[in-house]
Amino acid sequence: MIVEDIRPRGFCKGVHFAIEKVKEVLKSDAYPKPVYVLGFIVHNKYVVDELSELGAITLDDKNKSRLELVDEIDSGTIVISAHGTPIDVIDKIKNKNITLVDATCQDVYTTHDLIKAYLKNSYNVIYIGKKNHPETNASLSLGDHVYLLENPEDVEDLKIKEPIFVTNQTTFSIKDIFNIHQALKKKYNDIIITEEICNATRIRQNAIIKANEDADLCYIVGDPRSNNSKNLAKISENFTQTKTFLIQSLKDINVSDLKGVKKVTVSSGASTPEYLTKEVVSFLKSYASDN
Repeated sequence: MIVEDIRPRGFCKGVHFAIEKVKEVLKSDAYPKPVYVLGFIVHNKYVVDELSELGAITLDDKNKSRLELVDEIDSGTIVISAHGTPIDVIDKIKNKNITLVDATCQDVYTTHDLIKAYLKNSYNVIYIGKKNHPETNASLSLGDHVYLLENPEDVEDLKIKEPIFVTNQTTFSIKDIFNIHQALKKKYNDIIITEEICNATRIRQNAIIKANEDADLCYIVGDPRSNNSKNLAKISENFTQTKTFLIQSLKDINVSDLKGVKKVTVSSGASTPEYLTKEVVSFLKSYASDN
């Protein structure tokens, strides 16, 4: 059995920045304690657990909004996750005089700058992203004329006036976004479309498409909450027609799935710690040599 370790892998720059920012705040006496992280700093359980062991307190409750979570905090430091957060949440933190540390990825802020610029010039803005994802919520908060699309079918029901500017969540699928762009071009004339998928996402997705040309099985190492990890699995499964498993770690591998496999590929999400992927690759290579 051939085991192909797809590169690149490991943390992207935005994930690395966010994690190191939390560690810096935890270590420094310049930041009031306790240290809270608003939402998961990145969408990976192992990263969140590691930071929790160092003292970070993650504020996350599916039954509460981020505004409600901030309401419960009266002191300390709040770190904004790599995905960003809505404007009203940031305003509330500042108004409560709680120390604010922003670990939002710069690529997310680049998209925000584009949205604000086109809103200022009286454009309606279409944002292509996943509903209720923190990055999407942050972008939608930038103005009343920002509208969410998740798939090409949403275009048919869209009723907004031109001119229109189109942008997207940085971790969206390169294949899905193309279909949405095509649907928008058929419906509107006065429309400007940018594609803001970050390089880390784009390179990983393209690498999977290439590596899976002759693969029988693909493992994506990542958290099921991670949008970029889920899109890697989706592209592997749907676009390359390769049997694919999204796993969090080595313990999720079922060896019965390897029976008859001639080539297996391994990739990982941009928020997946490197050691988790190394363990998977090492196990598969050991299995291949023994069978």
